[in-house]
Amino acid sequence: MKKINSLEIPSFVILGNHDRGHDKSGEILLKQIRILQDKYCGWKLKIFNNQLNIIGARPCSSGGGYFLSKEMIGVYGPLTEEDSVKKILSCYENARIELPLLIIAHSGPSGLGSEPESICGKDWKLPSMDWGDRDLSLAISKIQKERKLDLVIFGHTHNQLKRNLGERKMFVVDKRGTAYLNCAVVPRYKKIENDEIIINFSWIEFQDNKLSYISQRWYTELGDIFSEDILFKAN
Repeated sequence: MKKINSLEIPSFVILGNHDRGHDKSGEILLKQIRILQDKYCGWKLKIFNNQLNIIGARPCSSGGGYFLSKEMIGVYGPLTEEDSVKKILSCYENARIELPLLIIAHSGPSGLGSEPESICGKDWKLPSMDWGDRDLSLAISKIQKERKLDLVIFGHTHNQLKRNLGERKMFVVDKRGTAYLNCAVVPRYKKIENDEIIINFSWIEFQDNKLSYISQRWYTELGDIFSEDILFKAN
């Protein structure tokens, strides 16, 4: 976390289920949050470069509907699913209407499919099911009734499916025009010929306040694009 906090470029962090530590008190999680300072965006609104609203959803989620770990309870108290929805919506209330709106989460929302290959599907054991977060889904539905929600980005469910089931669908658009991007391309680092390391990043572009381009890119250690999988390109 100290390395992340030392980054000089604008950056925001949503913590995942492996970032919360293993202690009932939540002291390790609280330490992570304090180190990140303003980069931490769990249940917070960030305005990126006066160009983009970024809402952080529930931090440290492990998916599967709604579950609050003992570490999360140690830091935030015994919040209910409804409490979490309210916290996400309170961030939305302060978003700037003239700017695009993006939600960043660790686990994606429920309602996007229950097959193993679904963008938030459970693939590691039977039965397969929707493994998204209900609180995030409820907050999204409420926001969509009032304005355009451009993009929701998350990870947690890896692109390579367990049980030799192939690959996950990593990008979908719902009937209201909200795009959903799963960034969990795992492993993020891999070796190619001559033992060169390439690194995976998700690349997103907005143009004229509209989502215009999304891809999954592999970069060399020198910052050159090695390969690119284009997921979305506006007409």
